[in-house]
Amino acid sequence: MSAAKRLINNASVFRLRTRAEDNAEISTEVIVAARRTGKLSLSSRALTSVPDRIWTINELTEEELRNVQVDIRNSDNQAKWWEYETLKSLDLSSNSLAKLSEDVKYLADIINLDIHDNLLETIPNEIGCLVKLRKLNLSTNKLRILPSKFFNLAELRCLDLKNNLIEELSPDIGNLVMLEYLNLSSNKLTSLPTGLGYLVRLITLELNHNRLKELPPDVMSMRALKKLDVSNNRLEIIHPLGELRRIERLDFHMNNLSSFPDVSGCTSLQEIYLSHNSITEINVNYLESLGQLKILNLNNNEIDAIPDEIILLINVEQLDLSYNNISAIPGCVGVMPNLQNFIIDGNNVKNIRRDIVQCGTPRIMKHLRQTINPTTAETANSPLRSCCTDNYPDKYAMRNAKLLSLVGQNLAEVSEEILENAKEAEVTCVDLSRNKLQRLSEKMSLVITTTDLKLSYNMLVDVPEWIGEKLTRLRYLDLSKNLLTSLPNSISSLQYLMEINISFNKFEELPECVCEILSLEILIANDNKMSSINVSALSKLKRLANLDLSNNNIGHIPPELGNIKNLRMLSLNGNCFKQPRQATLMKGTEEVLAYLRNRIPTQL
Repeated sequence: MSAAKRLINNASVFRLRTRAEDNAEISTEVIVAARRTGKLSLSSRALTSVPDRIWTINELTEEELRNVQVDIRNSDNQAKWWEYETLKSLDLSSNSLAKLSEDVKYLADIINLDIHDNLLETIPNEIGCLVKLRKLNLSTNKLRILPSKFFNLAELRCLDLKNNLIEELSPDIGNLVMLEYLNLSSNKLTSLPTGLGYLVRLITLELNHNRLKELPPDVMSMRALKKLDVSNNRLEIIHPLGELRRIERLDFHMNNLSSFPDVSGCTSLQEIYLSHNSITEINVNYLESLGQLKILNLNNNEIDAIPDEIILLINVEQLDLSYNNISAIPGCVGVMPNLQNFIIDGNNVKNIRRDIVQCGTPRIMKHLRQTINPTTAETANSPLRSCCTDNYPDKYAMRNAKLLSLVGQNLAEVSEEILENAKEAEVTCVDLSRNKLQRLSEKMSLVITTTDLKLSYNMLVDVPEWIGEKLTRLRYLDLSKNLLTSLPNSISSLQYLMEINISFNKFEELPECVCEILSLEILIANDNKMSSINVSALSKLKRLANLDLSNNNIGHIPPELGNIKNLRMLSLNGNCFKQPRQATLMKGTEEVLAYLRNRIPTQL
C-alpha cells in the first residue's frame, strides 16, 4: 500500500467513519462502470463497512427500472441495460473492514474476491454460497477459523490465507479439490489435517512461518505439486518425498532438520533450500535422481565434508555451502560443468588458501582444476560415466526412489534384468519416455506396483492387453507422441486411473474403452485425427474435470456436450467447426458449456 493510501486508511482509525460515508463511495458512475465491465475496485478507501449497494449491484432499482427506455436509436456509446455484466470481480483490499456481511451470498456470479489487508476476524457461513468463486484473497486479516460452509467453494482455484491467526485447519479443506494455489504462510499452524492429501491438483503450497513439526504423509499424494515452501517452521523430520514427481522447488530452510531429506525420485527438482538447519552430511544416495537440480542451498548447517558424488549434480548452477564445518573441497567441484556460483565462505577450508576463496567462484574452480590429474578430470567431465557405468539405475536406487527411469536412452527394448529389479524394488513410477520403443515387453507386466506409467515420445503402434489386466493400480498413464490408432479393451478395467494422455497420436475417434474408466478425471486427447465427439460415451465419466480435444478434425460440437457440467476445463481450439466461435471459446469453459446448453433443441 502506498504512503498516501495508508494515510487515508489511518483517518478511519482516528475518526469513526459512518456507514453513510461508506455508502457514499458507490456513486451512479461507479455502478455503471462496474456493470459495463463486471469489475469493481474499492481498494484503499478507508472503508469500515462494505457499501450496501454492492450486495444488490446486479439488480436494477425501482428508479433505474423507471428510466429504462428501449430505443433502437440509442447511440453506440450509451450504456444499454441489457448489455450489463453481472459483478464477477470485487476488490475490497486495504481497508478497515472488521466484518463481512451475510449479504455476500447475493454475489452469485462472483469469480474473483479480494479482501486482503483488512481487520476481519470472522467470515460468514454465507460465503459458501459463492459457488462460482475461483480466486479468494483473505490474507493479512485476523482470521482464526474458517466457517464450515467455506469448504463448499468447490470451484476455488486460488486461496490466499497468509498473515492471519489460524491455529487449526479443518480436514474439510480436502473438499476444495480444484485448488491449484494455497497459501497458509505466516499463521499459527502446529499441524496439518489429513484431508490435505485430496488436493491432487495443487501446484503451489505455501506453509512458511508457522509452527509445524512435521508434514502429513498424504502430502505425497499431491502429484501435480511443483512448489512446496515449509521454511521457517519447526520440522524435525520429513517423510520421503519421492512421490512428488513434478516438484520443482522445495524450501525447508530455517527448521530443525538433522538429516538431508529423501528426495530420490524427485526427477523434476530444480531448486532445494535447506539452509539454517542442523544437517550433518549430504546423503549421496539421493543425488542420482537430481539431474535437473540447478540450486542447492545448504548454508548454516553442520556439514563437515563434500562428497565426491556431488559431481552427479551436473546441472547445478548455484551451490551454497557457506558457514558449515567443511575443511576440504574435493577437486571434482572444479569440473562441475554448469556451476556458476560456488559459495564456501565461513568454513575452515585448509586445502585452498583464503585469498583464493575470497576471489570467488571462477578463481576457486580454476585452482581446483589445476589440482586434479587429467584422468580424474576426464572422468568428472563425463556426466554419463560420473552418474553410472551403464547409465541404468540399480535395484537399490530403485528401491529407495520407487522409480524406474530410463528417459532418453534411445532404447528399442528394456532388458529383462532391469524389469526384474524393478519388480523386486516394488517401484510405483515407470518412466520410459523419449526412447525408440515399438512394443512393450510382457515382462513389464510383472511390475504390478506401478501407479504412474510414462511412455511418451516413443514409436508404439499398439498397447498390449496386459496393461489393463496386470497393472491394475495405475493412476496415471501417458501414451502421448506415439503412433497409436487404438487402445485395448482391457484399459476399461483400470478402476483407479485418474489421468490418461493420448495426445499426438493417430486416433480417428475417442476409444470407447477410455469412456468406461469411471475414475477418470483428466483426459488429454489433443492433436489426433478425431472427427466427432461421442457425448453419450463421455457422459459416463462422472468425475471428468479436464477434457482436451484441441487440434483434431472435429467439424461439429454436439450441444449436448454442455450437459457435462462437471467439466472444469474444456479445450476445443484448432478444430474445423464454425460454432461456437473463437470469441466464445476465449471466454472459458463455463461460458462454452452454457452456450452449448442454450443450443439444445427444446422438446415440445
